[in-house]
Parts: sequence; structure tokens; C-alpha cells
Amino acid sequence: MPIKVLMLGRIGLLEDGGGDRIQVENTAEELGKLGVEVSIKTDLNFDPRLYDIVHVFQLDWTPETYLYAKKVKKFKKPLVLSPIHHNVEEVKKFDDIYVFDFRKISKVLFKNQFHRDTFKNVYRSIFDLRKAKPTFFSIVLGFKNTQRQILEWSDIVLVQTGKEAEDLVKTFGVNIKWKKVSNGVSKVFEECTTPESPLGFNDYILCVGRIEPRKNQLNIVKAVEKLRNETARDLKLVFIGPLEGKKHFEYSRLFLKEVQSKSWITYIGKKQSGKVSHVEIPPYFKFAKVCVSASWFETTGLTSLEALICGTNAVASGERAKECLGDYASYCQPDDIDSIKEAIKKEYFAPRPVISDELKSEYTWENAAKKTLEAYNSVLAK
Repeated sequence: MPIKVLMLGRIGLLEDGGGDRIQVENTAEELGKLGVEVSIKTDLNFDPRLYDIVHVFQLDWTPETYLYAKKVKKFKKPLVLSPIHHNVEEVKKFDDIYVFDFRKISKVLFKNQFHRDTFKNVYRSIFDLRKAKPTFFSIVLGFKNTQRQILEWSDIVLVQTGKEAEDLVKTFGVNIKWKKVSNGVSKVFEECTTPESPLGFNDYILCVGRIEPRKNQLNIVKAVEKLRNETARDLKLVFIGPLEGKKHFEYSRLFLKEVQSKSWITYIGKKQSGKVSHVEIPPYFKFAKVCVSASWFETTGLTSLEALICGTNAVASGERAKECLGDYASYCQPDDIDSIKEAIKKEYFAPRPVISDELKSEYTWENAAKKTLEAYNSVLAK
């Protein structure tokens, strides 16, 4: 009999997209090839008794995860958690220094990061009533307390980096059984054979990701502008990613102002078919010279990995990205314009990367699914 697994994602996962959706869907697809029966749900309407294992994704900013886990443990089913956890100190630094829109209110009202996150969930609940009940529980019980409880309930925690596991233990003061399961790079990135740039020009600087403050696009613009002046080169900067006009209205306005006022910036937010899909992105990576991710915090450096697989140099930020990318990338500080500029400069004038077979084989969805199945079997063996 095949193992039956229920994967539970945050409310709105299949509507909004994001890195966690890519992780859930690709892991589920590859597990299916290994004979595992996987169902994906994003609400509380599920019966744990129908499955051998329940695999929950997301610990940060998602109060619904607590109610998912509570229901699973009520029926004494094995619980696997992929927390996709961000460093709380990095998030707090971001909220302290670089805030826009309604984050300014939470910054003033609260100094504790978990209280700030609770306030943001209250705001989100106003626009999505499905989040109201889990947000209420997080207020009554304490958001950090519910997250700690989820970790204690979990039979195994699947982290993307060793640094993530360290952060979980330090932040929540719990002992967890964990296994490192790195995200994969889709085959479309390695197999891209597009002969010409979709933009009509090559060797540009590329940034891929949702247009929002933590992705730090405005500081990237300032860094590239300084590099253009310093080198007297007509460097092109390309952004690809959806605009969060309602959620980040102030930041979106400032970003669009930069795009409209600088002819050397190209922004691809939408195509006629809607958002630029994940499978359409590889050619944009391939013909870029540098892909820069100067995020204030991330779980890993997945876009940087995708760039490297396409033969594009990479700039990243944070210790977790460094754990994944090693010497293949240059690193920058998100709050330092000169640091971002120097990292881009180094990679722009460097040869294109030659990636080892070991790195390519490590970061595949097939490998992620294999390690996930090993974790499932270890839990079931208990």
C-alpha cells in the first residue's frame, strides 16, 4: 500500500503563489513519482484519519498552522513540519530600519517581533476572514507560544539549512528532531536552450521576486545607479516580479517612480497572460550577467541557485544563502548601498560560473522528494 500524505499549506497558498507554493507542488509531484499518494489542502476542512502522515508547511506569520497541527495531534497522526523559518533577529532589524506602509504602525506600537507579527495578522484578517479564527487563537495563546507548541508536536522538522535548525532551537528553546531537505531547482533552468534574449539585449543585472520592501529593490536601484556612474557604462537593470499594490502601496509607488524615471530600468511585472510564470523565467536568467538578491531576510538563496544553474553570476545576502551557495556567489549587506554595489561590480566583471555536478545533483526536486520520503519512513517506523 502506498503512503498517503496530506500536505497543508497556508490559507491562500494556491491563490497567491510564492516560494512555498513552488516547494509544496514540486515536492508533491516528485513524491508521486516515488509512489506516494499526496493531497494538498489549504484550510481546516480535512480529516487526518484518511492519511498516514500530515505534512504542514510554514511556521512564520501563519497562525493557521497551529490549528492544523492541533487537529492532527488530536487524532494522533504523525506530524511532519517544514517551517520555512526566517531568522527573527533579521526580521526585527528589517522592521526597525526599513519599514513602509502599515508596518510603520506595528513598529511604533510594538518592540517585540512576535507582537508585531500578530498585529500584521490582524490586519490581514480584515481582508481575508478565513484568517480571523487562527489569528484569534494566536492572540489568546500568544503567537510565539503557538509556534513553540507546533515544534513540540512535530515528529520531525524538515529544514532547508542547518542554520534554520539552529535558529529554531535558539528562538523557541525547544529540542527538535530535524533533517535538512534543501529546495530544488526545476529542470527548466538547466535545460534552457533559448537562443536569444527575450529582452533584445544581454548582460544585464537581474532581480527576480515579489516587489516588496524585504526584497530591497529600491536599494538595488541606488547601488546600480552608483555603479553606472562609477564605471561610465550603460548598465541595464531588469526586475521581474508581481507588484503588491494593495499590501505595499507606498513601496510600490516609490518603485514605479524609479522605473518610470530611469530608462535603464526594465520592469516585467505582467505579460498578456498574467504573471510571468516560473517556467518562463529561465531565459531571463540565462542572458543576464548578474542576478542580485539583496533581501533583508530569506530562508535560502533559491533565485541565486537558479541563476547559477543558468550560467549567471549571483549576488546574495545572509548566512543561509552562504550555506547553500558557498564560494559561487558574492555577498552583500542589505542596508549598505556600497556593499550591494561592490558585490554586483565583482560579479559583473567576473567570468560566468562553472557549477559542479555535486551542486546540481544536490539541489533538485527529485533529491528533495527522496529525502522527504526518508523522513516519512523514519516517522512511520516509530
